[in-house]
Amino acid sequence: MSVQTQLKRITVPEIRAHKGGEPIVCLTCYHAHTARLLDNHVDLMLVGDSLGMVMHG
Repeated sequence: MSVQTQLKRITVPEIRAHKGGEPIVCLTCYHAHTARLLDNHVDLMLVGDSLGMVMHG
């Protein structure tokens, strides 16, 4: 049986509130598999698969 985790969405005002304070963690993930692995460990994530077109044709 799998466990469903509740996603915490971060909003633009929350991002702005970090300015000058605690740093946020933001990563770029090139495919959904990496994004899923890192989702619980970062504040923001940019997910795009344009690199997949280069890697896999």
